[in-house]
Amino acid sequence: MSAILVACGGGGGGGNTASTPVVSAYSIPAGVWAAPAAAVPASGNYLYLQSDVGDTAGGGRTYLYTNADSVMTLSNGALTLHVDTKGINNWTGDVLLPKAAGMLQAGYFNGLTRTSGADPAVGGVEWTTLGGVCNTIGGWVVIDKITLTAGVMTALDMRFEQRCNGSGPALHGQMHWTQADASNVPTGPSTIPATSWKAPASVVPSTGNYVYMENRWGKYLYVPSNAVLTTQQSGAHLTVDVAGDQLWTGNFAGMLGLSQLAVGYYPGLHRYPFHDPLFGGLDWSGPSGDNCNRSDDWFIVDKVAYSGTTLTSIDLRFEQLCEGSTVPTRGQLHWDASSQPVATGPLGVPTGLWAPAATFVPPAGNYVYLVSDAGDFIGAGATQLLTSDSAPFNVYTATIGPGVQMYVGDWSGRFGAPTSLTQLQPGYYGGVVRYSADNPIKASMDWSGNARGCDTVTGWFVVDKVTYTMNDVTALDLRFEQHCDAATPALRGVIHWVKP
Repeated sequence: MSAILVACGGGGGGGNTASTPVVSAYSIPAGVWAAPAAAVPASGNYLYLQSDVGDTAGGGRTYLYTNADSVMTLSNGALTLHVDTKGINNWTGDVLLPKAAGMLQAGYFNGLTRTSGADPAVGGVEWTTLGGVCNTIGGWVVIDKITLTAGVMTALDMRFEQRCNGSGPALHGQMHWTQADASNVPTGPSTIPATSWKAPASVVPSTGNYVYMENRWGKYLYVPSNAVLTTQQSGAHLTVDVAGDQLWTGNFAGMLGLSQLAVGYYPGLHRYPFHDPLFGGLDWSGPSGDNCNRSDDWFIVDKVAYSGTTLTSIDLRFEQLCEGSTVPTRGQLHWDASSQPVATGPLGVPTGLWAPAATFVPPAGNYVYLVSDAGDFIGAGATQLLTSDSAPFNVYTATIGPGVQMYVGDWSGRFGAPTSLTQLQPGYYGGVVRYSADNPIKASMDWSGNARGCDTVTGWFVVDKVTYTMNDVTALDLRFEQHCDAATPALRGVIHWVKP
């Protein structure tokens, strides 16, 4: 059984059906604010918000949400209305009618306070969005029409005014909603356009996991040999992390109503997580200069497979156009859980690597022997021998990643294996990057002193011997060559240490 309650007065929503007005104890006075007829659609659900300059909640802007760009969900209690509007901005609205009303009904309800903590005898109104919460509220609500079916609201035409924190500027709003028009959630992605960008076959591998991308800064290809590629999936949201010489993170969110990503085309997206959930969202971000505040994007799922609810493989491509840029960022990835790389150790030691000259006589006990080329920034062209007698030795198992850290007088050194290992192993570690740099797939090192350090490091190190006791390093023989900030001159060294 349905009850339609209509009050006399101006305003009301578009698309109202004719009905016989009934007398209301809360009659609507003439001249109460209503949205301009030209500002709201003639049919379909909508929420129109008009914020005065200086209004805290709405920020002085005008908003219109319709079935084309948002999802409006309404619920009710005996005297309460709750509205959730999910669009490019998300709004929440709450109304509490005065206790004397007895039930939800049409009419004009004035002198309302903030719904949160409101006196039931007075009633309340409260509309909020991100960053727009009011501490106190004064306002009114007009319910032009409400339809209840067995106590459940199925149609509503409503207007309101709220003034935040006792201020003069107001937020006005008008809403038309029917349950019949609330089924606008997309059922899934659309057909993939044949003209959409795709990476040329010549630039991506034919097998194995990869992430390829191109933007205004260049072109990049990440594979298991030069980067760690990981994914996380929750429902229809996929996160992709690339840890290589650069760090990238991608977020791909399907449209509202999807329980998991499906093959198809996801267009018209804005930046995740500030996107309109009706359509989904995308964000691909990385080094400085590649982050978007807003974007106009799409992504395509070419193939996808799940085991139950767990993602097992996906082929995906995307395009992101940041504000102020005419060159989009484009990317393509292939990921398969069964193609994860197997951890490998260091290489065999190449012949011809630097070692101390035959004239060098190793001292007894722990030592560090450093030979610096002329022009080397760290060693300043000097040769130095540090021993336990001349400088204190402190050597530790690294706290970040597998490796060691040492402090010898005013010098410090750090040597790390790729994170696929759990400890340093004997062998050759080439193509190093600076310790704690972005790329966990590569070995790393950093030797500093003379109050100087490198911004970037290239070179190699060799672990000739290493001993661990209960996961703590207790002995180490190591030599290295370090080039600071891509310079040709090198700092070379040999280390012998045994825990006392």
